Amino acid sequence: MASLSQSQLQILARAAKQQLPRVAFNASWKKLYQIWQIGEPDGAEKYLYLTSKDYALLRKMAQIGSGLDILSLDFDVPRDQMAQQSANEKYANINPEADYVLIKLAPQLARYIMGDAIPHILSAQHSALRLKVDTAVALCQQLKLSHLIVVENLDSFDNLFAYSFTPELQPIIDSCMVLYRGSHDYSPAGRKRFLRLIEPMNINVIAFTDLDPAGLMIANTLNGCRSMIVPQQALSSPNELLAISQINLVADFNKQHKQLTYLKNVSSPTAENAAAYTAQWLTLVNWISHHSVSIKQQHMLAKSLSLSLLSIKL
Repeated sequence: MASLSQSQLQILARAAKQQLPRVAFNASWKKLYQIWQIGEPDGAEKYLYLTSKDYALLRKMAQIGSGLDILSLDFDVPRDQMAQQSANEKYANINPEADYVLIKLAPQLARYIMGDAIPHILSAQHSALRLKVDTAVALCQQLKLSHLIVVENLDSFDNLFAYSFTPELQPIIDSCMVLYRGSHDYSPAGRKRFLRLIEPMNINVIAFTDLDPAGLMIANTLNGCRSMIVPQQALSSPNELLAISQINLVADFNKQHKQLTYLKNVSSPTAENAAAYTAQWLTLVNWISHHSVSIKQQHMLAKSLSLSLLSIKL
């Protein structure tokens, strides 16, 4: 017997739970009828009539074919969990990479978890943890975490503790969890699920991105994020920042038309939620737009820029 699709199981589940006396004899139900010959089509083949005994038989046949009970379907599980029930682990909606996040812990948090005797090579500055989302959530609860920093680029995630921070920001860095935003081998799906799950915990989510339209858009659309990390000079002496040699990549700014349009739309005085943004963030958006700014995280490290915290929303 051919393997049932996820949509076929969902069709069976909806009808079985409602015990519908008849269903539209459409292409989907005709395919199921061809497989099992359960039910009774009307003369015009407009409807398929089903009895309670038919539903009991459909339930049994679906379980034989898929390993799943149509009266208690749950596709929102990881593949390893689905494999315990079904020969087709791909029924699971949560792909393997979507159930994991890549994190780092500030050194003092790493010592709390791993002890003071961890080898230097395994220190927080030199290592990361690939954790299941639920495990990462439990770790946040165990640590009573207050600050989570979401980093755009993987190499900047790796080197976060090598950056320079203002005295006001340093205590946050010293007690934070760092989360890679995700791309390529590390799916953003895990990060999205993780941020949804920690939302009730009132953790301060902070974005650390490139200083350009794309980076500001990431920060502004990141679930639960209300602030971001930027070079202090971008706030206090922007002209001096742009005067630094080989720091601004205008060519990359010119590729970010969609992101710039987004920023202009949300920060416009006529925008519905424009009043929700801080004056400092709106000033930064205007400065980046006016001066075609694209300063990458890697250059912030290479130029030893002091990084500061900027509130995005009131």
